[in-house]
Formats: sequence, structure tokens, C-alpha cells
Amino acid sequence: MIALPEIFVERMKGLLNGSDFHAFIQSYIEPSLRGLRWNLLKTTPSGGGDVIPWCKSGFIFPSDTRPAKSISYHAGLFYIQEPSAMCPAEVLKPKPGDRVLDICAAPGGKSVQIAGHLQGEGVLISNDASASRSRALVKNLERAGVTNAIVTTELPKKLAERFPEYFDCILVDAPCSGEGMFRRDEDLVKAYTANKPEACVLMQREILYFAAMMLKSGGRLVYSTCTFNTMENEDVMIDFLDKHDDFELISINHDELGIKAGLNGLNSVGRIWPHHASGEGHFVALLQKKGTTSIEPHVHLSTSPQVPQGFFDFCRDFLQYDFPREKLVLHGTNVYLQPEKIDLRGLRIARSGWHLGECAKGRFIPSQALAMGLRKAEAKFTINLSHEDAIRYLRGESLAFSSHTDKSKSWVLVCYNDFPLGWAKLVQGRLKNNLPTGWVTSL
Repeated sequence: MIALPEIFVERMKGLLNGSDFHAFIQSYIEPSLRGLRWNLLKTTPSGGGDVIPWCKSGFIFPSDTRPAKSISYHAGLFYIQEPSAMCPAEVLKPKPGDRVLDICAAPGGKSVQIAGHLQGEGVLISNDASASRSRALVKNLERAGVTNAIVTTELPKKLAERFPEYFDCILVDAPCSGEGMFRRDEDLVKAYTANKPEACVLMQREILYFAAMMLKSGGRLVYSTCTFNTMENEDVMIDFLDKHDDFELISINHDELGIKAGLNGLNSVGRIWPHHASGEGHFVALLQKKGTTSIEPHVHLSTSPQVPQGFFDFCRDFLQYDFPREKLVLHGTNVYLQPEKIDLRGLRIARSGWHLGECAKGRFIPSQALAMGLRKAEAKFTINLSHEDAIRYLRGESLAFSSHTDKSKSWVLVCYNDFPLGWAKLVQGRLKNNLPTGWVTSL
């Protein structure tokens, strides 16, 4: 059993009654459950374990399996995620066409989940103030085939200056003391101190303050943490509502989701307890901004250099996909499809949209993100690999290729079971592997 911090144990005694507290402590003897969520951009839920009550596309998988070693994982068909972490995006539940902000997004699980709800329509801005953490965020979005996301690495204050009353939905999965993850991560136990929750509250209030400025009237905001104490959860909500009379709490459907009500009289919020549900500790609250927005927020359109002809030549020769020209932007030598052509100048940007590739010396080199965002039918030259050859491809190997395809240099979309894995270039009867170094795996 994990050696829990004494101050944490004492605080939990104050939150739970005797029998409930005993059951809670006993839950730390049990192993943490592992979950995966099917990517709704590429597939539909197809079994694989016990369904997670609050996320119908999520499943518990057995501890003796290694889904990250499967080809389907590398094809972006599912995302491995702690079960409770699937709850906030399901409560937010954006719809296609919405403008959505995931303000503390890394490593990207909740952003991928949101993108599944959007189905390629609208815009998702996935933000994390840490540039280093955003690298995992970018890769997870690209693997999932998300084509309508912009990735920023900004402080909430800077975003609020650029996007006043812009978003229909905002997810604030706030930095927290992490008490709910003690069973999964002993480093969090070691880093826990008596004043850790109080320090986190300051950050949480600040993030919520700026998030409120960016939400449209009538819009929805989900605040979530993976911690148990009330000061980071119910107390933060009470403080926020005291200072924002234009917001109201919307009651979560606890029975439908299979979660518990909140504490301190806030029955409308939700809690996941490890001794009551199939997941770690989590808190979720749903807020709505009162009124309706009648004036479209003004965001300056950006200007972009003209996209080189090499890109359009590539599309003509190798794709069957019609990119809307008004959404194409060029940054340096890189071509992006920006879901909304908004002015991103002055912001720290990791990805300004769907990264399509790079124009260099008059030629266009397609990106891994382009491959993962396409369907097999949208490329002119494709190949479905066997299981053995798919593993060889993911290891970075080149492959023999016998076909009636023109032997001139052709870009081929490499697939497994009709799902893209990346690009290869056909050169004299061989598929020259174009998988980026960071995507090569040791399957």
C-alpha cells in the first residue's frame, strides 16, 4: 500500500465519514485501472473491455495487455487515458461547429476527445503555457488526425486579450495538487506538501478569471481537477460565482454519468471517488455564462504570403482532396490549413492549424500530420501493409513494392487496415520510408 502523506490522510478524514473513509483508504491497496478511448474521428467504439460509465467510447483494458504496442495505436484509432480523465470533456460536450478552448491541454487527451465531438467542424485552440509539454500535445493531436486545431503556448492573460467573448466552450482542466492521482504516480505523493493545495488555488482562480473573459454569453465552461480537497474544488467554484454574477452552475447528470455529487452543499458539481467508481479522483463542475451573445466578437484576419505553386502541384498529382484556398496559410516554408483565418501574430504558436507540409526549393514535402488527417480514399497512391510490413514501416524501414504504378517518384500513403500510418516515396520499386524520426518506434 502507498505511504500516503499524513496531512492528506487527516484532511480526508474530515471529508468522509468513518465507513466511507475506510473504504477510500482500502482502495489504495487495489491497482490503478487503465483505460483507452476510441478516437471518434477515425472509428466507432468497438468493445475491448468494460465500458466507462461517463464515457461511452472509453473502456477499461486488462493490466496484462499493452495497447501502445499495437499498430492500431500508432494509426491513431484510440488514446490511452486514465478513465476519470475522460469525464470533463464529456460534461462539456461541444458540438460540431463550436469554437472551443482547452486552456491547460497537454498532453492532449482531452483535446483529442473534444476534437472527436467537433468532427472536424469549428475550431479548437489547444493551449499549454509550457512549450516543452506542448510537443506531446502536438504529436497526440496529429496522431489522432485532428485537422481543425491550433496549438498555442500562451499564458491565459495573453489569450484573453486576443479572444474576448470568442469561445462557445472552454475546458479548464486546472493545475492542481494531484491528490486523486496518488495511486498512479508516487512522485506526486513525494512532492505533496501541506500548503500545496493553497498554492494551486491561486493559479486556478487566475486561470478561471481569464477564461471567463473569453467565453461567449450562453457559452459553457467546465472546471475540473484531479484532486480531492474542497479548497481546490467546491471552494474555488463558490469564490468564482461570488465574483461573477454573470455565471451560474449547471447541474451535472450524476446518475447518467455514474458519478457522485459534490460536497459543501454544491450538489450540482460532480466527483469521482476511487472506492465508488472505475477511476481515480476527479472533480468536475459545469458553468454557463448567462445571456446570449448578439454581436460576433471581432478577431482580426491574418495576412499570409502566397502559398507556393509546389503545394498545388502536389495536390493535383497525389491527392483527391480539395483544400479551401482561403484557409491556407504559409509560415516560413510551412503550409497550414487554419480552421479560422484569425490573426495569431504576437502569440506563441506551436501549430497554427493542420500542418500540411513544407515547400522547399520549389517542391512540396508532405507532413506526417497530413498523412494522419487524410482518409485512404483521399490519396491517389496508397498501399495496405500486412501486419509484418506495418511493423517494419513503423520501425523506419523501407519496403519492396511491386505494382503497376508509374516508377517515377510518387508519394504513397502507407496504410494498415485502410488507416494511414504515414508517407513513403516510391523510388525504383521500393517504398522509401518517410516516417519522421520522432514517430519511429521499436515495436
